[in-house]
Amino acid sequence: MRFKSNINILLILIITLFLTDSLLSQKTVLKRYMVIRNTPSYTLQFSLDYNQSILELSGAYNDDYQSVNVYNGETFGADKGYGITAISKISLNNRGSLRFTQSLTYNRLLAYTFGGKDNVADNGKSSYNCFTGGLGIEYNFTPGHKFKMFIAGELNASMINGSMDIWFENRTNPPPVTKSYEVNNSFRMGFGVMLGSEYMLSNNMGLNIGARFINANVLFKQAEGTNADTEFPLRDVDSPGLDFAGNKNFAFYSILAGVNFYFGIKDKRYKLN
Repeated sequence: MRFKSNINILLILIITLFLTDSLLSQKTVLKRYMVIRNTPSYTLQFSLDYNQSILELSGAYNDDYQSVNVYNGETFGADKGYGITAISKISLNNRGSLRFTQSLTYNRLLAYTFGGKDNVADNGKSSYNCFTGGLGIEYNFTPGHKFKMFIAGELNASMINGSMDIWFENRTNPPPVTKSYEVNNSFRMGFGVMLGSEYMLSNNMGLNIGARFINANVLFKQAEGTNADTEFPLRDVDSPGLDFAGNKNFAFYSILAGVNFYFGIKDKRYKLN
């Protein structure tokens, strides 16, 4: 009887060990998956711009406006500014490396970004509004990553207007005088180039930062009117004897930063075991 009892106990121990080992084996099996995320089919980007005028758009040196240069048609007389940009991006291939872009931008360029300056030699100033729409192509170097880097180029069309206060130092009959002039809406065409990056916070939203150069008046430059006019279109081509006329580029670069919204991204899970 004792032998039988020992056999039963041994059988019970063996069965218990077998079941325990089986249960432990089941618990230690890990299910592995691979997650594949497709690139966005559509991206909407909003950014704030900080602008710096260059070439002939720049005309306030060391925070001191140069009325004589603006009046003689050498510069537009701006310095820095600010703006806002919206860019729509449509993917053109499965990888998402090529995107068709459409942009709308408002930029304001001023001689003095935050009001006038006291104790300067020249009391003049300029300010311009530039409304720009563009169509272009973007190449994305890392479309499948959270951190995306891209380069883009566009052809654009702009409507430019503004105002100028010109300070005349009348040495023969003091005191000096300041006269105001208005630049009426003027249509121009040009181009833009942009370098930038995006960081995806989720499948729906991300951040962006970049730098863009715009030359807004490559085509359709003109110089119209007479010297008696105080309102006239943008004078950005040579016209001998006409005040403010001169071959000038309305060019500036911007530092942009803002948010992105992504559409069409889906995660696909593939079981590996």
